[in-house]
This record gives sequence, structure tokens and C-alpha cells, in this order.
Amino acid sequence: MTETPFFFPNGNYRLFGVLHQPTGPVRKEGFVFCAPFAEEKLWAHRVFVNFARDLTAKGYPVLRFDYMGNGDSEGNFEESTLDTMLSDTRCAINTLREKVSGVESINLLGLRLGATVASLVGENGSGIRRLILWEPVIDGSAYIKEILRINLATQTAVYKKILHNTDALIQMMKEGKTVNIEGYEMAWPLYEQIAGIDLNKNGNSCESRVLFVQISRKEGNVSESLKRLKEKYAKSELAVAVEEPFWKEIKLYYARAENLFRLTHDWLSR
Repeated sequence: MTETPFFFPNGNYRLFGVLHQPTGPVRKEGFVFCAPFAEEKLWAHRVFVNFARDLTAKGYPVLRFDYMGNGDSEGNFEESTLDTMLSDTRCAINTLREKVSGVESINLLGLRLGATVASLVGENGSGIRRLILWEPVIDGSAYIKEILRINLATQTAVYKKILHNTDALIQMMKEGKTVNIEGYEMAWPLYEQIAGIDLNKNGNSCESRVLFVQISRKEGNVSESLKRLKEKYAKSELAVAVEEPFWKEIKLYYARAENLFRLTHDWLSR
């Protein structure tokens, strides 16, 4: 396989991508990977790269890319929004079609907030053939408040107390300031748009085949909200992969998620 780093334009900024291409026969469907949010992208990077390579070894061209203001892409993180993520993903889809001749259909794979982005892009006649949604964020309000708690933990570690509680942090963003989350400066438009996500209230008009995967440390009950979301898609399947939460800082070095990889490959083969 070949792996080619490059920049591609979306409006007035350039996005960084890596195109994985088979050196043998190439399938007529390709993949665009939608990365998780902020530091979760860093921790999940090796798993994402290795699954991209696995797919490429099976003949799929794969494009991984950084959203505007993330990674090596141009722009400032504080200027990013959910809308820019959706736009960047659509641009990546078009870029994959342009870069790889013979690709007739596109699949999206996303993790966490990236899975949510993939779901939103895949709605309403987008032409996406398959959606693979690993541990999608369904309730954006709960998720972004969880992200804000990281700032509270940082305050406690640095100042030995909380100087600004969650309500104060939200008010700061409303006033035009940014809030630091593990080195990422989050502004109000991004917070507001993520907080407004509720996939179970969306129309979910989608013709794609969809694989939902709950990732858990051990076998257990499937999330009720994920079950409800699955029922909104006509051609969907729900599976559980026993894995560590590799998108977080954990003690284990996580280069591969074999259970997750296997069940995803099995679904693709059907």
C-alpha cells in the first residue's frame, strides 16, 4: 500500500489528509474517517491508523484527515464549529472521489464525536453507502459538559480549588472568551452547536447501511439511547466490542482494537 500525506482546500483554509491506497486491486468503494474530538483524537490515533491500513490491505482506499483548527490542518481551533466539521467531512468525501479514480461509493467511519459527524453527514440523501459508528455521541449536551469537567479537574490540580464552575465557564464563552480543554481553546459557537446535538430527536432519514458499535470494557447491557437510535435506521445493526476506552489516556498502549476490528470487518463482509 501507499500512504500519501497532502493538503486539500476547503474554502479559505487547507485541510491535512493522509490517503491510504492499495497497490493491488482497488475496490469501487472508499472510506473517509471522521476523527473524535480534541484530545480523544490523539489517544485514538494509532487505532485509527491501523484500521485504515487493515482496510487498505483489503482493497479499500482510505482518507484520514484533520478538521480545520485540528492537527496539521490550517485554522484556529477556537474558530471551529460543528458546522465546519460537517463541511470538512463533505470536502474530504469529494477529495477522495477526485484522488482515486474508479471509486463509485463512499463509506464513513467515525469514533465518538466523529461518529456523530459521520451520522449527520450521512443523512438526507447524501449518497453514503455505509456508516460505521463506533461509540457515537448521542446526547451532545451531556458530552460537552463532560468535556468541561476536564477544565474543572485541571483547575483543581493547578490551584487546589475550582475558581470557575461549569456555569461560570459557559458564561465566559457566551461573553466571547474561550475555555481551555487540555490545551484546546473552545469558543461559544462550538460549545453551543455540540450541546444542541440529540441524535434521537433528529429525523435520521438515511438510506445507508449502518453499524453501531458500543465499546465497553466488558460484556454488559447495551445503552438504551443507542438501542433507540438504532431503531431509527432501516438498515442497521448494533454490536458490542469489548475493548478499553482507547480514546482516553489509559495505562495500556493501544495500537489495535482487535475485537472492534474483527466485528467491523465481519459486518463489511456481509
